[in-house]
Amino acid sequence: MSDLIETADRLSRRRARMMIPFALLFLLQQATFFSNPPDHRLVSLVHLSGWTVLALVILAGLVTGGFWFRPKAVRELMEDEITRAHRAQALSLAFVLTMLTGIALFVLQVFVPIEAPVAIHLVLSVGFGTALLRFSLLERRAHGLG
Repeated sequence: MSDLIETADRLSRRRARMMIPFALLFLLQQATFFSNPPDHRLVSLVHLSGWTVLALVILAGLVTGGFWFRPKAVRELMEDEITRAHRAQALSLAFVLTMLTGIALFVLQVFVPIEAPVAIHLVLSVGFGTALLRFSLLERRAHGLG
């Protein structure tokens, strides 16, 4: 049992360390979308498909805690009350900022035309970025990592 606890603690600390770089990489990747909007070429469809898969994996990780290929006992140990509270706080903040982004875009489109794919991508990027960063910061603080 102590081996499972050590594994869960090690993986939980690794998750806390890796989430901020992962969130920053995700947000930097969004810059490629906004600097080079997709068109109907095959390369754009591949790029959009990759982004969609990445977004689904991030969403699944945020909702479930990830580490799907680890033993269930380890995943359960990693999902303590504090981690669940951090995830709930992160998703709550992401929801609020996503809604505010949607409202801002709705008002802005009265003055500046905004294409639907750009607006949708921006709203989703704000939501994912916020949830990843907030969860990461809370977990890092809980583990004494900063």
